[in-house]
Amino acid sequence: MDDPAPPNPRRIKPVDAAGLVLIRAGKRGEPEILLGRRHTRAGFLPDIYVAPGGRVDPTDTTLLHTALREAHEEVGIEPAVVDVLGGFPTMSTVSSGMLVAPFVGVLKRPVEYRIQEVEVAQVFEVSLRELADPRYRGIYEWRRDKDRAASNFPAIFHSGQTIWGLTLRITENLLDMMEIPRPS
Repeated sequence: MDDPAPPNPRRIKPVDAAGLVLIRAGKRGEPEILLGRRHTRAGFLPDIYVAPGGRVDPTDTTLLHTALREAHEEVGIEPAVVDVLGGFPTMSTVSSGMLVAPFVGVLKRPVEYRIQEVEVAQVFEVSLRELADPRYRGIYEWRRDKDRAASNFPAIFHSGQTIWGLTLRITENLLDMMEIPRPS
């Protein structure tokens, strides 16, 4: 990756979490990314679509270790089958301000997902071409709770999933990096 300021894989604090965008060769040979829907029992922000990832654990030695560990725990991806390309700058979530270090990796071979059902309700792949397609773009109305006004955010609506917030921003960075045109 040609990123000017990737997160330092050795730095743990003050970053709260790390994630791993996994790219794989799709059925038609197109690059796809893996996303999952958080389970409603997962607690914080359930039913959102995200790349595998989670909070830094005290046993994690690097943020990259956190991202690889979480991908293994959530969807059964062994770290040895991931060719890590690099990382994007640390970003914060819209809803909580949580700082997340996103990394990008390519699956070296096809894998069978083993979903940790406590956290992940569903996984799916979506092609980078579809993520850039303006037909799937729109505005998502998010309400923190019933007593607050709703906020509008750009989003991708694909096959019943809504990709917005941090996941959308990471996706936009990936599309930029791979020079895939998309709506402005």
